Formats: sequence, C-alpha cells, structure tokens
Amino acid sequence: MVSADGSLLNIICVVRDLTRFKEAEELKDTFISVVSHELKTPVALIKGYVSTLRREDVSWDPEIVQDSLEIIEEEADRLNEMIENLLDASRLQAGGISLNMVDVSLPKLAERMAEKFRTQAEQHTIVVDFEPDFPIVLADEDRLAQVFSNLISNAIKYSPHGGEIRIEGQARPRQVVVCVTDQGPGIAPNDVPHIFDRFYRSDQAARTTKGAGLGLYLSRAVVEAHGGRIWVDPKTGEGARICFSLPRYD
Repeated sequence: MVSADGSLLNIICVVRDLTRFKEAEELKDTFISVVSHELKTPVALIKGYVSTLRREDVSWDPEIVQDSLEIIEEEADRLNEMIENLLDASRLQAGGISLNMVDVSLPKLAERMAEKFRTQAEQHTIVVDFEPDFPIVLADEDRLAQVFSNLISNAIKYSPHGGEIRIEGQARPRQVVVCVTDQGPGIAPNDVPHIFDRFYRSDQAARTTKGAGLGLYLSRAVVEAHGGRIWVDPKTGEGARICFSLPRYD
C-alpha cells in the first residue's frame, strides 16, 4: 500500500496453505495409478483365456478347459473384490460406514473364515485358537468377516512358502483381542507406521504380490467404527502379527 505521494505505507501478504490440495492431487494420482494397474491385470487374463477357449481351429482337452475356467473365475473374483474395496474406500471418504450390529461369536466366525481359506492355501496350516467361553461381542458380522478375510489373505500372500497361520483370541476385562500371525518374512520397521494407510504398499510387496493397498486401510476403518483399534504387534523371529481389539459389552 502506498500513499498519494508514492511513499510505501504497508505491505499485505496473503498466505494459503496448499498442503491439503497437494495431498488430494497426490492421492488422485495414486488412485489412478493403482486402479489402472491392478484392474488391468485380471481383465487382461480373463480376456486372454476367453479368447483362447473360443478358438474354432482347436479342440481343447476338457481338463485344459476346466483349468482355464478356474483361472477366469479366480480373476473375476479378484476383480470383484477390488471393486468392492474401492467402493468401500469411497464410502469412507463420503462419511464413514454403516454397521448392522448383532451378537457375534468371534471363534465361530474365525473358524468359518479359516475353513474358506484352507481350500485355497494348501501350503499353509490355518489354526484357530480362542480361549474357552469366549464372550459374545456386539458387532457387524459381515464387516468383521471382511477384516478376517483381509488379515488371513495377507498372511497367506506374504508367506508364500507356506507355514502356519494362527488366529488367536483373548478375552480381557473391557475388550477382546484377536491376532493373526504368519511365518513369512515379517513387516519392515519403516513400513509399520504406514501399512494401514490407503493405497500404501511397501516396495517389496509391490514387486512380489498383487493388491491395491486397501485391505488393511478398510480393516482399520471397520475396527475403529466398532470402537476398537488395530495394530502391528512386534514379535521375535520371523513373521507378521496383526492384532485388533473390540470392546466388550457383557
């Protein structure tokens, strides 16, 4: 600001913090990168196998046809799961997730989810070990099934050479605690603070496994919506151990 004779009277500075806008832009770029890469793979596989099976100049052996159809089904399931995760992530951004609260037996739910994955992970032994007389919790059973599914599938994915996957439950005075442990290489210390972030994948994971980096992000959202918390439990030796707690109402 200057006076009538041109003398400087004052200087006004306007400062805007663009951090939030920059983070939003980076998140959008990450989203586009993840979606374009992760959705492209199953679509390409499905199209490739369907195109091969439709060839009229070849008579395929029934066993080859069944193997091809199995791969198509697996990739379609993976595609569907990824889309559901992306939709859930969008719902979280729009204002959280709704819960249908009912009485849930965590040991029965854990055993049901373990049985589902036993048919898909022949190299692994999945053990369910809950304390006797484990308390019933008030929770959304479908959402907790999603948490178990994410933790068990991660345990299988990141221990590719097999081994034991253990699902353990402990009852404490004000909460219950469930832990899923594998015998893989474990989680690097520098990755621990970020593994529940949206779209986060470690360099090693990005090189060796498929995924969009949404499973643990959504698991944290579900657990926290129940009034609990989820964390990486440090343990000696190899393997990762991820635990979550839920409040008791009995």
